[in-house]
Amino acid sequence: MNFYYVCAIVTMISASVSLGFSIEALLKTSEKSGQINAMYAISRSLPLAVASIVPFFYHSNSYLIVISTLMIIIQAIDAVIGFLVKNRFKTIGPGLTAVFNFVCLLGIII
Repeated sequence: MNFYYVCAIVTMISASVSLGFSIEALLKTSEKSGQINAMYAISRSLPLAVASIVPFFYHSNSYLIVISTLMIIIQAIDAVIGFLVKNRFKTIGPGLTAVFNFVCLLGIII
């Protein structure tokens, strides 16, 4: 398996996990404002999750580089948020995902 598919898999998992957390937030939140925020999160996560599937059907390094870069940025920001709220799980998980995805992305670029 080459770096293209490893990067595509990591990117898809990253986007799917983000979507899953957005859906979980919607289902667990009973407050109206929390539900609205969760729906906004889903509206952003769903297109990225769908877009992350495309590289498996349409082989394009350029496309995968763009989607992977977006997910790396999102996961890095998630890690910063996790750090700010002092949640080790929400810091380390997205941080490691961003680093691993970045390493895979370098394998495609180099």
